[in-house]
Amino acid sequence: MISHFHLPLFLLLLPPLQGLEIHDPEEVEYVRSHIRSSAGASVSLRCGSAKPNIFIWGFTKPGTDSNVALAYDYGQGAKVQSQASALGHVQVPANTSGLLIEELRREAGGTYTCQALYDTDGGARVTFYFTRLDVEDD
Repeated sequence: MISHFHLPLFLLLLPPLQGLEIHDPEEVEYVRSHIRSSAGASVSLRCGSAKPNIFIWGFTKPGTDSNVALAYDYGQGAKVQSQASALGHVQVPANTSGLLIEELRREAGGTYTCQALYDTDGGARVTFYFTRLDVEDD
C-alpha cells in the first residue's frame, strides 16, 4: 500500500541533506507492510527495492510512542546501534538498506521504520517504509 501525505521535513534526515535539492519537501511517501515470524528465526525487513542514498532504521515497541534508533547509513557505510541487540542479532547486509534480524527475540515484535532519502534527477525524494513485525512463540 502506498499513500502520500504532506509533512514538514524536519526529520532526522535534515543534517545529511546539505547540498541536496528537494523540489517538493512536503510530499513524503509512506509504504506499509506486515510480517509474521517465530522467536529464534531470522527475518529480513526491506527498505525499498533500490538502495537509498541515506537511510535510518528505527523501532517502536507496541503501546509506546518511543522510536529507538537501530541502524543508519549517511552515505559512508551502514552502522548498527548497540541497542539493536535487544531484538536479536541485527545487521545491515552489505550493499543493501535492509535490516536482517537473526535469532529473533520475542521482544522484537513491533513497528520498524526505515526513513529513506533518494537523490534523483528531479531532486531528493523521501519515503518512509513501515513494517509491523509480529513475533510468535516457536
